[in-house]
Amino acid sequence: MARPMRKNSVLKLGGVGALAVLLLGGGLQLASAAENTGSSAAQTVNCPTVRDKLPAVPAAAAAGVERELANLDEEIARQNERLAKQAANPQGGANFINNAILGPLKSKRVAVLDRIEINFNRVGAQRPNLDSLAACGLNAPGVASALNSSVKAGNAATGGNNTTAAAQTVNCPTPQIPAVPAQAAANVQAELANLDKQIGEANARLAQQAANPQGGANFINNAILGPLKDKRQAALDRIEIAFNRVGAQRPNLDNFAACGLNGAGAGNAGAGAGAGNNGAGNNGAGNNGAGNNGAGNAGNARTVNCPTPQIPAVPAQAAANVQAELANLDKQIGEANARLAQQAANPQGGANFINNAILGPLKDKRQAALDRIEIAFNRVGAQRPNLDNFAACGLN
Repeated sequence: MARPMRKNSVLKLGGVGALAVLLLGGGLQLASAAENTGSSAAQTVNCPTVRDKLPAVPAAAAAGVERELANLDEEIARQNERLAKQAANPQGGANFINNAILGPLKSKRVAVLDRIEINFNRVGAQRPNLDSLAACGLNAPGVASALNSSVKAGNAATGGNNTTAAAQTVNCPTPQIPAVPAQAAANVQAELANLDKQIGEANARLAQQAANPQGGANFINNAILGPLKDKRQAALDRIEIAFNRVGAQRPNLDNFAACGLNGAGAGNAGAGAGAGNNGAGNNGAGNNGAGNNGAGNAGNARTVNCPTPQIPAVPAQAAANVQAELANLDKQIGEANARLAQQAANPQGGANFINNAILGPLKDKRQAALDRIEIAFNRVGAQRPNLDNFAACGLN
């Protein structure tokens, strides 16, 4: 009885050994397969770039177009991640990549390209046909996808004839505001910032008009200067009301509502001459006009003294973003002056309070806005200016 049992034991051990060999061999094969399907062996999507195929982008459409170009790049990154997973862990049949990755990607790109076209159409520019740029193929393993962030705008979009140097800018008078009561300072500064925002919007429309003329001889007067006058009148009325509400004599600012035009290329050098045109910007409401010689005098309040950024000619595609940031710079000055007015009326903190609580944060905010101006140039393939020296402000 003992001998048959021993034989069975030997057979069992032999079976275990054979199984171990099979498992070991299979494990080696699996390990080898894993090594061969890393991300370096993954294919990537090959989509046509769009930025370099676009016509000149109207300034008013630039922000929307940039947003959609970023969406295209983000979608490429998502699908490349899916391809890497597919390489590491294949699933589906021969048509899986076409059906589950490239097909849906094309549909998403069609939607994004439609939105880019609509951005042109909304501002009265000719709608481009981008349908041929929707379909994507595959790169060989290890080849990176081309992205819109890595290509420059086409020649038609970046040529010298499409910069704001060829566009007129609005020329608005600086509101002459008397000393502002401390209780009204915040409201007055908010409306001065509104004046700057209105000027920035009007200049963006003028840049668009220069790149893509429309309407007749009176288009600028009827569609830009007329509405701008109405908006300014409303803001100036609110400044007058701010005085009246706190029992101060209401100033008459009606004469400062109407704006004219600067010559082509004038007025876009910086926050004062660009967004503010020596009116509501750093040479107007911000530092030398209503902000520092007017609104800032109540209660012996000091006002911030910020340098005017010296900005080169702005590409048309970057004009809307640049004007928005110039308006932000003026808004920041208005907010800082409002805080200084409050500090004069109700002092707090020690000797370094203004530096630590007002000028320091203002410098950080200005640096961020100036960085965004630099990036606006860079995104459209223009040389990035260095505006770092214009971040720090002092006191008047």
